[in-house]
Amino acid sequence: MNLDIVHIQTSDEVNLAGAMFSASKNNSAFLFFHGDGGNFYSPLYLNMGKFFSSHGITFLSANRRGHDIMSNTGNTNISGGYAFESINDFPLDCDAWINYLLKNGYESIVLGGHSGGAVRVTYAQSKVAHPNVKALIPISPGEYNHKELCRLHGDLFHEAFTFAEQAILDGNPHELLSPGIPWGSTWTARAFVDCFNQDDRYRVSKHALVSEIPTMFVFGACETTPGDSEELPVCGLARHEIQNHIKNGSDHLSLQIIAGANHRYGGKEDNLYMEVLNFINET
Repeated sequence: MNLDIVHIQTSDEVNLAGAMFSASKNNSAFLFFHGDGGNFYSPLYLNMGKFFSSHGITFLSANRRGHDIMSNTGNTNISGGYAFESINDFPLDCDAWINYLLKNGYESIVLGGHSGGAVRVTYAQSKVAHPNVKALIPISPGEYNHKELCRLHGDLFHEAFTFAEQAILDGNPHELLSPGIPWGSTWTARAFVDCFNQDDRYRVSKHALVSEIPTMFVFGACETTPGDSEELPVCGLARHEIQNHIKNGSDHLSLQIIAGANHRYGGKEDNLYMEVLNFINET
């Protein structure tokens, strides 16, 4: 296994870093993006890199501009970190990393992500169907459906969204909020309204239908089981919608559920890695 810390700059001059686990020389690679508030060096992703490189697959764990909660982009005009990130900007990050792989001889790319990274790779591929991306692996994405979030979280979500909208109207788009729902994180008012907008602009089940490349969604059983102590309702929504798409004949989609797994796949990492490896080998 060869591990290198690599650096790129996006077309809008955002600096990003990643960990490249190079396997035996071939022209294929697995490009993977972290979850919300995370980063490329989280143990789940580094261990994933070790696993795939040991099985002959080059793996790149890549930062997006939304890494950590707040971060330095290297561009004084662009605020970094999840609190400020818009999913709409993610294709710039994804394109930059794909171009990095292409320049280094990797012409066949599997694109994947975990949690918010899964939402973003699905969105990016639906907006620009990159010809070098041969398969898509979204792991534990949430379904950003405004109406359903209101149903699931009631007044808590409505109050948070209304607060964020009012902050924007008052000229304070960067005011921070940590409402605890739909999950525990921190957003600026502008990022919160953008992410969970009434127009459902980042609804993962919608964007999953656009790309026709082989796409395997993966969820943990615990995070998608109502009433489980590890339940994450937005992931349960996404699982339900993807299952419906498959039942209705979306042949490019498939679904795997990891028994006993929560959103972080604690203690079930190897089960996750094997399901992904089998899919890549069969694609």
